[in-house]
Amino acid sequence: MTVNILAVGVAEPSSTSTEILPIPINFSAPPQTIASVTIVLDSTASTNNRVELNATVGVAGTSGVAQVIFRIFRDGVQIFVTQQGIQTANELFYAIRMTTADFNVPSGAHVYSLTVERSTGGSTASVAGPIALSALALGPIS
Repeated sequence: MTVNILAVGVAEPSSTSTEILPIPINFSAPPQTIASVTIVLDSTASTNNRVELNATVGVAGTSGVAQVIFRIFRDGVQIFVTQQGIQTANELFYAIRMTTADFNVPSGAHVYSLTVERSTGGSTASVAGPIALSALALGPIS
């Protein structure tokens, strides 16, 4: 299948705007935004398209077994969610890789955000880096 690259966006922050790594992962809501990327599809882009999203986040467990939830949003609407158990015993660092696709994205500028939160009390974990989020918009050959 032949496709047309419509747009590309990459974000590789080494820290957030207010904190430096490692970033403690908060328990419960609201989730913390750890990366975002903007992608622009011009008005000629077909709605028969997809935006492929890839994220990598390095996390470390610091006590107990933390359940960590990652979410990806497009313009504030959740399009992906996954949960990962983070242990401290013998496995202090994890590189979590996430891949998903967003289909039939309308033309215009869209912000994709990656968030993290901890769903278990009595445990702790942190984002230890790296943090990477990329978006690749693909459409049919016109």
